[in-house]
Amino acid sequence: MIIQTLEELESDLKVNGLRNFYVILGEEFYLVHSALKLLIGKALARESRFLDYAEFKGGDSSAPQILQSASTFPMSAKRRVTVVSEANKLKEEEQEKLVNSLRNQEISPRSVLIFVAEDLDHRKKFYRSLLQVACLVELRRLKGYALERWAQYYLDKEGYRISPASLKRIVELAGEDLQTLSMELEKLILYAGRGKTIPDTAVDSVISDNRQHNIFELLDAIGRRDYKSALRLLGNLLQSGESPLGVVAMMARYCRQVLVAQECLVRGIGMDETARMTQASP
Repeated sequence: MIIQTLEELESDLKVNGLRNFYVILGEEFYLVHSALKLLIGKALARESRFLDYAEFKGGDSSAPQILQSASTFPMSAKRRVTVVSEANKLKEEEQEKLVNSLRNQEISPRSVLIFVAEDLDHRKKFYRSLLQVACLVELRRLKGYALERWAQYYLDKEGYRISPASLKRIVELAGEDLQTLSMELEKLILYAGRGKTIPDTAVDSVISDNRQHNIFELLDAIGRRDYKSALRLLGNLLQSGESPLGVVAMMARYCRQVLVAQECLVRGIGMDETARMTQASP
């Protein structure tokens, strides 16, 4: 089974309860963290986490270590949770051992095993095998209208109402980072208080103008050759009052950094020296 949004995950939990094995994939930290928090919260009360929660890193852990934790019956709760972060870094022989054990249902029926990774190669056997034994939660980075839907979902959960125009404006001001967007939504919720309706006039007065953040989003979109997003972000920047010369200067600096980095790569120059020459973080 493949789940693609937090809303779908919540619905599945309500209908089917907790499953024994989940794989959470995604580059957006906020989404992945929210899904993980939701599953752990469903399985364990806070006071039970000391005894019935274990976490491993894929690159530092073996299949027997992970399976031993997942095969252990809970001591103080109904469930035991085992989380494997950076699951993409598991060695191939460990991947095979884990998949075979999961196929043979060798983990405790009262255990919840959760693999977490930014991504897994869909062409490889490990990913295809996980599809057969796990509930896959694949959370893609949100763009455009999907961000508005997520913001609406966030406010609906808190019991607040807002107009579609204001919702669109919030996303334009806050940018595409969900951590930033959620913080700005919390500000609006505090502003509205018990009224439960966020007035249109509150958006521009309460939300920080993240134009500097949007400049870096613009550069990132240019680097990905995502011209549609780049044009949208450029329009947002200019509409919000950003200096056209300032935007051009940032774009020129970015292009220079890319050209210098490419030359360093061709010449076999190390990462630290490349960072110094491009004036960027390594």
